[in-house]
Amino acid sequence: MIFTRRFHSVLLIVLLTVSNTCGQEPAIKGTVPLISPSKGQIPNDTGSDGQSKLTIEKSAELGPNNALKVVFAPGDSFGDRSARVKNWKPYARLRFDVMNPASDTVSLEFNINHKRTYNYQTRTVYPIKLKPGRNAVSIDLVSLVNVNGTSPDLANVIKWYFNCEEGKTPTLFFSDILLESDETADPDSATGTRPAVSGGRFRVLGKIGDANVDLTVEPIDGPPVAPAKRVTVAGDPARVARIHAAKMPKIDKVVPFDTPEADAILSAMEVYPPDNPWNLIVSDWPLHPSSKAFVASIGEAKVLRANRDMCFVIVPPNQPRVDVKLVGYPGESDRGPFPVPDSLPIEGWPEWPAKDGKKPTLAEIQRRPPEYDGDRHAIIVDPTAGKLYEFFVMGKTTNGWAADQSSVFDLKSNRLRPDGWTSADAAGLPIFPAVIRFDELQRGEIEHAMRFTIRRSRKAYVYPATHHAGHGTDESLPRMGERFRLRKDFDITGFSPTTQTILKGLKKYGMFVADNGLEWSISMAPDSRIPDVHDELRKVKGADFEAVEPPPGYQPVE
Repeated sequence: MIFTRRFHSVLLIVLLTVSNTCGQEPAIKGTVPLISPSKGQIPNDTGSDGQSKLTIEKSAELGPNNALKVVFAPGDSFGDRSARVKNWKPYARLRFDVMNPASDTVSLEFNINHKRTYNYQTRTVYPIKLKPGRNAVSIDLVSLVNVNGTSPDLANVIKWYFNCEEGKTPTLFFSDILLESDETADPDSATGTRPAVSGGRFRVLGKIGDANVDLTVEPIDGPPVAPAKRVTVAGDPARVARIHAAKMPKIDKVVPFDTPEADAILSAMEVYPPDNPWNLIVSDWPLHPSSKAFVASIGEAKVLRANRDMCFVIVPPNQPRVDVKLVGYPGESDRGPFPVPDSLPIEGWPEWPAKDGKKPTLAEIQRRPPEYDGDRHAIIVDPTAGKLYEFFVMGKTTNGWAADQSSVFDLKSNRLRPDGWTSADAAGLPIFPAVIRFDELQRGEIEHAMRFTIRRSRKAYVYPATHHAGHGTDESLPRMGERFRLRKDFDITGFSPTTQTILKGLKKYGMFVADNGLEWSISMAPDSRIPDVHDELRKVKGADFEAVEPPPGYQPVE
């Protein structure tokens, strides 16, 4: 039941769990394990596709029982993807022991995703410091709050996990991780309350009449606001199932993008989580109110084209790292060193045109000109770590590699670039997830959104973009990050299988405004195995597209 009472300008919302004899379930006592290494249980999820190593071993410092030994991959996590215990509400605390065999303190974060979690701000992230030696950890559940300060729905826990610091690889031993009741709690003898906890909340234990009560009291400013209904938007479950069923080849050398080895790797690689904007199906999303104006501003009669521009290279996890001097946008760049191979291709390679009747070599293409002569994008993919490295105006100088801008993307996360920051693409978006590749054309399905360019854009951006590239405020101009799709009624019969695959992808996943350039120009890998679709795509006009927006209630994911 919910009681409300106003004290001056503060509204107290009191949530009561009442135990009585009228058919209601009594309060739970004792403990319940989230995971029991002592019985050989191992959590069912590691963040980097199994790169962290989880084993059951003895740890003398933790006693005679088996423990969970975790060897973290850099910045990785472990936990239960689907929580075995979903209702934590009846319990008072989370308790476990950890042995840290290192000589330095280890920092972890304990994360909880629950029924009301729809982005990073609405999950619980609890910091933990582990000193060298044995650590007894006890987390009072009533002290847990979401990142944005709201209360977590601990009656409906979906998953939990521990993650370590980026770049750190600690080895830790965990005892059984237990939820524990409040039988041993020591409330204040006068009031029956525990001390104030994070967010100014209180836990109140006692009786109302003959009923036992367990109250969480939380002050908030203003009247209670019902949480916004979250609208479910989805990707294709068949895509996820296909990727998970594929076996990732061992990557122990640099792999060029236009090879069968690259095809096998890319077919087994999951690029961003299923709920990431790049992976969402937009075929039934509502039209943007300015759709007609946007299309008109780009050009209804302008034709669709595929720019065979975005090459990339796949590197192994042990690829040596080198420095890249940042000379254009160092304040909006991620810092290195970076896993740049000697064979790094530059945008358009190997389909660079001949000059004076002679085809340039890769070494010649890699040389960074003294003045800007093109975007010179460079893309490096590390599937093992799930990391993407992208550069703008990249090239070699007499003093080594240099670029105007560098961006690092975590392909296991929905995290965006900092708000207002650019990337190798003007919109602050990654390029690699958008590129049309040979392996997917051969498979007959593009399973992600694409990117395209326009000549004129507004001085604004919309999620998932983080940066603008326009100069005007005319609202008939699209913003960076605006999403378009090919009309559902556009007839694709009569096109070649390759072109049909592209057009089906544009209907299903659409494309983002990513940069300023030629109108309606999408990016394709310069792979000689991909047939020329130039003339066919020219049959598709700007008027065949429409701008869309997410359904009402959709919340961006983080």
